[in-house]
Amino acid sequence: MYEGNNPTALQSKQMIINAMFELLKEESYQNISIKKLADRAKLSRQTFYANFANREEVIRSELDRIFVDYKQAIDKSDNSSNQLIRLFFKFYKSHEQMIDVLLANHLEPLLTEVSRECMNSLQISNEANNQYVYGFVAGGLTQILSDWNQRNKDLPIEALASLTEGLLNPQSFNTMTQEEK
Repeated sequence: MYEGNNPTALQSKQMIINAMFELLKEESYQNISIKKLADRAKLSRQTFYANFANREEVIRSELDRIFVDYKQAIDKSDNSSNQLIRLFFKFYKSHEQMIDVLLANHLEPLLTEVSRECMNSLQISNEANNQYVYGFVAGGLTQILSDWNQRNKDLPIEALASLTEGLLNPQSFNTMTQEEK
């Protein structure tokens, strides 16, 4: 992926990203070829490959960019699990259209992967096996977001955040079990 600061290259890169998300609103990710993407961006395939290795890298580039907002918010917080969850859902709301397009195209694994990398860079865990913690948090949050999206956002996002916080409380499982009996 192009990492320089040439204004023309950066403009081309942004045109490709914009074209990707326009196309994702119209058709499935599987049907978006490099040629179709370059054509939509009004650029050559050569320009595409000068900026990105593949289609996934286009999406990853935009996710990396927007996860900077999340990282900055976490850095300013108390780093508690509740703050991490609340800020994740706040982050979702500020990028809702883009994330919804990814979920509609079944790109949860990519969203989870970038989320996991974000958690890793934040170093939210002091555990020796923190990769498990990062995977659990990133996968769990992404899956809850995906399930909620599939249910047509049947809860207010604040309620979803509270429900998610409750899942991290071991007593919530005991309460659910007792209520079911």
